Amino acid sequence: MSLKKRIYELIAEPPPGDKWARFVNGSILALIAINVVVGIIETVKPIEQAYTEFFYYFEFVSVMIFSAEYILRLWSCTVDERYRGALSGRFRLAMTPMAIIDLLAVLPFYLATFMAIDLRFVRVLRLVRLFRLFRAGRLASAFRLLAKVIRSKREELGLCILILLLVLVFSSSVMYLIEGQEPDTQFTSVPATMWWGMMTITTIGYGDMYPITALGRVFGSIVGFLGICVFALPVGVLASGFSDELERARNEDNQEQDGETPTAAKKYETCPQCGASIQQD
Repeated sequence: MSLKKRIYELIAEPPPGDKWARFVNGSILALIAINVVVGIIETVKPIEQAYTEFFYYFEFVSVMIFSAEYILRLWSCTVDERYRGALSGRFRLAMTPMAIIDLLAVLPFYLATFMAIDLRFVRVLRLVRLFRLFRAGRLASAFRLLAKVIRSKREELGLCILILLLVLVFSSSVMYLIEGQEPDTQFTSVPATMWWGMMTITTIGYGDMYPITALGRVFGSIVGFLGICVFALPVGVLASGFSDELERARNEDNQEQDGETPTAAKKYETCPQCGASIQQD
């Protein structure tokens, strides 16, 4: 086995049961988790001032490790059939969602080092590293399952969003007509009332805007109940999607146990980087 292929296996596609690959990936995931915790703690001013030097060197070491991992993955990816080609293959890998997240994970350090940039923005951007945890075995599988469900139910979810927007515009317009003419009203326009509408439909209810007339309060109560119904729709759609995907997976497992090749497995395989289905010849 060539060095390039071995490196690719260690950091990109660890073989089942490979202890070294498990150690490398486990160490990277642990470092990501520690970075997220440190990034959160660093926002506490007294702690930041007391341990400024520690935070800098920890960030430096972490970025060097993440950068080396990113570069090695780009260098070794050409051993994979999907990324053949010195330039085109590496470009295809670099454009995958997980590779973009990997790049954003190290970008803040270099931006802060070579450019005058708001450190608050840099700290927030560091939290992108949290998304790299989706590579972890079960988390990656769960994330791919969620992506499949959203893709399969995208039309139904789009309809749910449309219904939400219609309810928001209608309820805000009616509430403006009810409350807009009252003295010292907070419902000064339909766009301003839409803030109240969104807070009521989502049942958050900050309390900064509220109706003062009896009719407005009755209508607001109706909108609150309606909001519960509106948000129950996408929950049902997603639950149905998960049920369909799990049933499909069980059927494929049963076919494999009976010695048959599942139809879906004959035509598609899942990309480990982005979770997309790839059609095979």
